[in-house]
Amino acid sequence: MEIWFKEFESHGRQILVKKVCEVDEQKVGVQYCWPEKIFDVDFGLWIDYDDDDEESFNEAEEARNKLFDTIDQEAVDTAVSNLIQKLKLDD
Repeated sequence: MEIWFKEFESHGRQILVKKVCEVDEQKVGVQYCWPEKIFDVDFGLWIDYDDDDEESFNEAEEARNKLFDTIDQEAVDTAVSNLIQKLKLDD
């Protein structure tokens, strides 16, 4: 069974990391999501593909899956910490 999301706890937040596919925009990616007090954080890394080329889609999907598989607690902690600092979410 393919895994489509992972859940982490980082910096007092519950983080969802998920595989995504935006067919209309011809891209696949990995998104980090979590709720803050007044808004939801939702950001990710995207890989474009050519909708007319099945091999392009397969390569993008494979790259997305490899990226997703590398995401661990340390990667989440680093990404979340950097975003918290940039957005000043703990002020």
